[in-house]
Amino acid sequence: MRIVFCGSGEFGIPTLQQLVDQGMDLPLVLTQPPRPAGRGGQLRPTPLAQEAGQLGLAVRAVEDINAPEVVEALGQLRAELLLVVDFGQMIRQPARQAFAAGAINLHGSLLPELRGAAPVNWAIIRGCRTTGVTTFQLVDRMDAGAMYHRRQTDIDPQETALELRHRLAEMGAEAVLETLAALAGGELSAREQDEVRATKAPRLKKSDGSVNWGDDALAIRNRIHGTWPWPGGQSGFVPAGGACLPVTIARAAAHEPDQRVALPGLVLSDRTVACGLGRLEILEIKPAGGRLMQWRDFCNGHHVKSGDTFLTTT
Repeated sequence: MRIVFCGSGEFGIPTLQQLVDQGMDLPLVLTQPPRPAGRGGQLRPTPLAQEAGQLGLAVRAVEDINAPEVVEALGQLRAELLLVVDFGQMIRQPARQAFAAGAINLHGSLLPELRGAAPVNWAIIRGCRTTGVTTFQLVDRMDAGAMYHRRQTDIDPQETALELRHRLAEMGAEAVLETLAALAGGELSAREQDEVRATKAPRLKKSDGSVNWGDDALAIRNRIHGTWPWPGGQSGFVPAGGACLPVTIARAAAHEPDQRVALPGLVLSDRTVACGLGRLEILEIKPAGGRLMQWRDFCNGHHVKSGDTFLTTT
């Protein structure tokens, strides 16, 4: 089968690697244009473009896949299928019609739940116990096409969005191979999504990482894990009588309520932090301008003690 691969982020790399390992015919990889990155703002190709180049594949960066000249070039490739993973552009009907079998997309959730740009993050932030991946038919509405294959997995309470995303990317590659095998064998069947169950997973904003210490400990832990590595759990550490130090919390553990009663954000005698309900044990933290470190190292370096506070930021 002749396949044009369409992707930009790291989520698509395991799928691309699997296709190459399987000897698939990949005449072209489409990706987003290079973007400024780092302090110097130098243009950097997408992670998928870099991987495709290392695999010896032809790569084309397109600002708009729906531009007439791009659609014409795709038609000239005479490929059967457009395979899309973490691309970042809406693909309209004329571009999809350049392929006999249309376009298949891999999404990082169990559709119809968590449609949108950040399904892995919102699965954790909203406290989902399970999530997964879905291959589906691209249509003009975002992530709304008929589904082919779904794979489900439990979310580990210690898992950050970064770790879960890597795991789902590997699962997604297997789901894509299953889908392609069914398509090649003439056995691919589709199931329409239940619109009543559809939820949204919009692109993260920096404010989505703001920690509200008045929330319960479990909700705070989910927000911290669900927003790592960006924007991360945003807060401010204030030693008694000292100035506020902005911090980003990367990993934490939630503890059930006990007999202590304290103001939310207050550091307790065991160096856990009081929440609106329960206590939060910080495990990894990054002070502004510093490196990511273990909580005990932060405590030693900043002389954290009972009575210090963490602030809710906006």
